[in-house]
Amino acid sequence: MKLTVKATHTTLTDPLRDYIRRKLVLPLEKLIDRGAAVPLLNIEIELVTRHHKQGRIFRAEANLVLGKKVLRAETNGENLYEAIDLLEYELLHEVRRFKEKGITKTRKGAHVLKERLRKQQ
Repeated sequence: MKLTVKATHTTLTDPLRDYIRRKLVLPLEKLIDRGAAVPLLNIEIELVTRHHKQGRIFRAEANLVLGKKVLRAETNGENLYEAIDLLEYELLHEVRRFKEKGITKTRKGAHVLKERLRKQQ
């Protein structure tokens, strides 16, 4: 999996990069089947505003490109680590939902085929 991390209005430190890799890349690699295309994960972390000191002022956004399909998640948090944790939950939810759609379509097609074969007999 290719990983691209962009930081806007904040610095990207090595511990933060390792945290992103541990929280996002490793769980996604377990869920995603390696097909013909290499998955591409684009992550952007941002300090939304500089003059507000309260509330959810950090934003994390992820775009996961799987062939022709793009899965997207965006979260806000009070600090960068909270925003990344929330992003992990949202992105894994999107990947599981995407995989379930494919499995459901396959099962539905098999069910239709089975019914046709039953009617022919």
